[in-house]
Amino acid sequence: MKKLLLSFVVLPGALAMAQVGINTDEPKAMLDIRAKGDQEGNLRIQHVKEEKSTQWLLIWDEKDQMVKRTSLSDLKWDMIVDKGKINYIRGKQSDRADEIIKKIKQCAPENILFDKLFGISGKHDFVYCATTVTGTNYIKTWLNLNLGAEYANINSPDFNPTVNKTGTDAHNEAKTYGSLYQWQRASDGHEFRNSEATKEELATNWRNTGEAAGKFIIGDPIWVRDGLDASGSDLELWRVAGDNNPCPLGYHVPTIEQWQQFFQAVTDNNFSLDNSDSTGQIWTQNKLPNLAAASFRHYESDLQEGERFYGFYWSSSAADGSNARYVNFHSERSSTSSFYPASGYSVRCIKD
Repeated sequence: MKKLLLSFVVLPGALAMAQVGINTDEPKAMLDIRAKGDQEGNLRIQHVKEEKSTQWLLIWDEKDQMVKRTSLSDLKWDMIVDKGKINYIRGKQSDRADEIIKKIKQCAPENILFDKLFGISGKHDFVYCATTVTGTNYIKTWLNLNLGAEYANINSPDFNPTVNKTGTDAHNEAKTYGSLYQWQRASDGHEFRNSEATKEELATNWRNTGEAAGKFIIGDPIWVRDGLDASGSDLELWRVAGDNNPCPLGYHVPTIEQWQQFFQAVTDNNFSLDNSDSTGQIWTQNKLPNLAAASFRHYESDLQEGERFYGFYWSSSAADGSNARYVNFHSERSSTSSFYPASGYSVRCIKD
């Protein structure tokens, strides 16, 4: 256990060659302070203001029974980041753990996000980094990668959670693509691009896929048996605190209105439902990293098409009838529209 003692500013190297001892005849290359006899006292350090300085902290390390120096960023890492998940990484990827953790540390501690199912089955070991998107009258926090992107997978040799690709660099890089979800389904494995397809059994209901768990359901526009009769909370399962929300804690699948606000921030056009923009600005935008043309998965044939040419992203909003809302873009146009829930589209999460 570490206890914070004090924080102060010191000129780099000022104490590098110093050997100072209090009540000791053998000072070491550190500030060595010992109480004399049964005396008690406090450590006091005078702060000298300098223009060029380095911030650091002194902490008491209970395990080693000594005062140690640490940076503010390292202290925030220790306080914020889930130690259980870091230990999981060290256990599962023992040969690469230091490399993986070093890459995670490139993200600010408060922006590090673990997949909702991280460490449970080993199939969703994804780590994401939050990013702030700004525009005219717009400030929102998003994940920097699609759910399931290879760059977010600690098991991939290409793991790089802070990668930043925009425009055609993102569209031409398959490692940014990620999973393809059927609308409102939980992360049960069906979303993986190589998941088995089935058309023998529709899901029992929106919350229970039954025998189809982990499989991509094809052959019907709606993957769930009671889809046409759904209403109320059954159509808000990807919203904040929704039962099937696949996003990390504190995030959710954006509503169609939230997607419209983002599109407007990028294009300066007023996006309404079923509206389109012919400028191609979403295709080349550089505000939200790695928003790639990641293709889609057909609800009828299970084919995956459109890689590098079309981006389809689900919203958490239902449409009239049996459809769900989504946004799409290619090099010449971007729009909001609606389609069948059994289609497989990308998912990008926004902060609650």
